[in-house]
This record gives sequence, C-alpha cells and structure tokens, in this order.
Amino acid sequence: MNAPLPDGAVPIPDGNAAQPADAVVRQAAQWCATVHGGQADAAELSACRRWRDERPEHELAYRRMEALWGGFDSAAYASPGAARRIISGSLAPSPSLRARKTTVVLAVAMLAAACLGLQLAPPAWLLADHRSGAGEWRVVELPDHSRVTLNTDSAIDVRYDGARRLIELRRGEILVEVASEDGRRPFIVQTRDGTARAMGTRYVVRLEAEHTDVSVTESTVQACASAPGAPCARLAAGQRARLSPTGLSALPDLAPDVAESWARATLVVDNRPVAEVLGELARYRRGRLSYDERALAGLRVSGVFPLEDTDQALQALSATLPLTVRRYTSWWVSIAPR
Repeated sequence: MNAPLPDGAVPIPDGNAAQPADAVVRQAAQWCATVHGGQADAAELSACRRWRDERPEHELAYRRMEALWGGFDSAAYASPGAARRIISGSLAPSPSLRARKTTVVLAVAMLAAACLGLQLAPPAWLLADHRSGAGEWRVVELPDHSRVTLNTDSAIDVRYDGARRLIELRRGEILVEVASEDGRRPFIVQTRDGTARAMGTRYVVRLEAEHTDVSVTESTVQACASAPGAPCARLAAGQRARLSPTGLSALPDLAPDVAESWARATLVVDNRPVAEVLGELARYRRGRLSYDERALAGLRVSGVFPLEDTDQALQALSATLPLTVRRYTSWWVSIAPR
C-alpha cells in the first residue's frame, strides 16, 4: 500500500512512461524552482507554460519536478540536515523552507541526470587527454613546443605521430600557437565538423552543438568541412569560417585581438545582443544563468567585460541597461528586463 502524499504534493506521473532526456529534466527543475520560488513574474510564468506545451516530455518532466517539490513539504525532506546531506553543505545556516526546497530540487535533479548520463555512456570529452573546468583556462605545452590554450569547459586529445600533429577538439574552444612549420607533419585541429590545418602560427577553433567556427589571428589556415564534396578555404588573419554538416561558409571578419580576447580573460563585444553576451558569460560560470532571450531581444551592448569575475560583468550590464539581476543561490542567477 502506498504511503499518503504530503499536503500539496502532486502525484508522480507513471514511471513506465518514456523517460525525458537529462537536459529536459534539468530545465524542468529550473522552471519548477522559478515558478514556485515566489518571485516569478508574468513573463516567466508565460515562458514556463510555453516550454511545457512545446513537447509531451517537457510536461512529463515538469510534473515529476512538481511532485518532487511537493514531497519536500514533509519534514524528512525539508529539514536543514537532510538538505545539507544532499548538497554537501551548500545551503545557508537557516534558509527558509521555500529556499531549501528550491536548492534541493535543483541539486537532486541535476545530479540524477548527470549520474544517469555517466552510467550509460561517459562522453568522449570527459576522458580527453586535457580538460578545463568552467571558468578555467589551461595552457598545454605540446611535444614540438607548440601551445594550446583551452578556454572554459574545453577538452582536447593530442595525437602526435610520424605523419601529423593532430589535436582533436572534443569540447569547447582553443587557441593554437604553432611553434614551427614541419612539412612532413602538418599541424591539424580536428572536430566532428572538419579540420583546420595550420599554414602559419595562431588561430582559434570553437566547437558548438551544430557547427565549428575557425578564426585566424595570425598567418593563414586551411579550413575543410567533413561534409562529402565540401570545398576547403584558405583563411587569412582576421577571417573566419564555419564548418557544419552541410559544408563550409564564410563568417564576418573579426579583429584578431577580439577573436582571442578570451585568452586574456576578457570578453570584447561591439553592438551585440544582450542575450548573446549573457550566453557567453554563462560559459564561465559554475551553475545556472537563466534569461528569456525573447524578452531581451531589443537590447544590445558594446564593451569589455571581465571573464574571471562574471558577477562583476553582470553588475556592469545591469548598471548600464534596464536589467534586473536576481540571485536565488550562489550558483543560480536570473536576468530579466526591468
């Protein structure tokens, strides 16, 4: 016989239903905490409703998060001791019940999704030769004295042999500085979308979910998409290209010092959408930076922002633009228009 549900709890949907993807589970946890956190505005409530209506698995994941939320009304889950055990002491000494529930729901959901993914198939980047964490930069000295600088949350494998010097970019972004030409062993950065072969010394390669961007900051690079029959392109300093499953396409030129500004822990932007800038800052944060891209569509910004202190960058944005910064925990911040 099932135990009675706590007051206010929502029955957990059938566990035999198709399981939502881990990214959907995390998003559902964030929406649940936003809606039940007591500070959601009409725009956030509407955005949550739209997200739930997009796909059946969104609604399923959200209902399960609400059931988990309701379960924390019981003393067993809502006690400070239980919360501290779950998230290893990251709560304040005497948080409110609602704050405890928010933190615990997010922590449990994200941890469960991450652990499930690791059990099923550890991603290749997790097993890479060299990795950097969120908000971390790392310089790797290669056997031929070339250097690779890993941007935040990046991973590479190094494959040197008698025929080539190959860097496999598994995740994130790198700045390559090739020490010397070697006609017998070309220097190549490879991603699932194609290759970028050094014809000189410095270039940036960034791996995204659906494409790879190559930016040349010194000398030239030969970029080739892996798509069958796709042509290659030789890029000079300041030029960029995008490699994707459909082929190779040119991107607007970008000054070399801007393309590699992240290696100096700065973000340089010129008349870019605020949502795009927030997306960049989010890469350097441990935790969640949430915002509604559509609500921020009319806002653009230019400036130089510190990447080693993204809280300072957010403060600068809110001081110059009509933005409100809400801090729910040390690792969850939301941005909304004023």
